Amino acid sequence: MDHRVNGTTYFTHRVPLFSNDLAYEDEHGPAIGVINMPMRQQMVVAGRGLGCWVLPGPDPDLRSGRRARVTERTSLGGTRTLMHNPAGWPVELLSALHRRVLLMPATGMIAALVTGWADAGVIAGPPMGYEDVAPMPVIVTEAGGRVTDLGGAPVLRGGMSVLVTNGRLHDEFVQLVKDLPRSRDWQALADGD
Repeated sequence: MDHRVNGTTYFTHRVPLFSNDLAYEDEHGPAIGVINMPMRQQMVVAGRGLGCWVLPGPDPDLRSGRRARVTERTSLGGTRTLMHNPAGWPVELLSALHRRVLLMPATGMIAALVTGWADAGVIAGPPMGYEDVAPMPVIVTEAGGRVTDLGGAPVLRGGMSVLVTNGRLHDEFVQLVKDLPRSRDWQALADGD
């Protein structure tokens, strides 16, 4: 089992945007995912074949939770799309998405997706660590959504970029972004190119 504080910079600076992420994998892959947001007093939990649940309060309990479900939106135009780390995104990716969807800053991307507050989310720029994305597959899938990398590959075996959607929009999103660069060329920026 893997456990970590996600958003450690926020955590160390006491900005209430961090979370505790837990994932458990068995021989069949992701089995349990937990994202705890203590400052929001909200936890998202999922187990393979058991659904996804949002648990409120300082002492979350499944009895007080509600089943999490993604939106049913089918049209890409104007889709509420959360973006993580846009400062690291290449112009091509940012422009392609900006022309088609409503981009919003991400705070609690997975919770926003599975509670219907957002239709999709994109993480690009510097690659995420395995531990950052490990809880996502079971949580998103159990809420009815899909998660891959930006090229459509399984997120845990891909390039550690992330595309999460309500599932209905996923293929269209992949077609829009799959051949675009995922991260800015920081060396070219440093060299003035």
